[in-house]
Amino acid sequence: MWELEKIAKVLKYRMLKSEEGLDNKPSILFCGMDSYQKRDLHSEAKKAGFKPVYSMKHPSIKVLMQRSSSRKIETDKYKTTTIDIEHFWYMCRHLL
Repeated sequence: MWELEKIAKVLKYRMLKSEEGLDNKPSILFCGMDSYQKRDLHSEAKKAGFKPVYSMKHPSIKVLMQRSSSRKIETDKYKTTTIDIEHFWYMCRHLL
């Protein structure tokens, strides 16, 4: 979980910078869910300090609804971090 802690530190830093007006809020995109789940998760993301979006090419975080044994945290060349829903809940409850 140290990787999630590292990601949370970077996001918290970006949130502080956005409050000062020096950076944009980190954006978050939810994939693989129905509209009711997305609406609920958008409200949780707003409480945590994210800017939830419905469609975006390169968000800061992309949350996938997957229940697989391989829970990888991936970062692509555009610095989009892909996590699953369990990692999102862990970050919201314990780190942010």
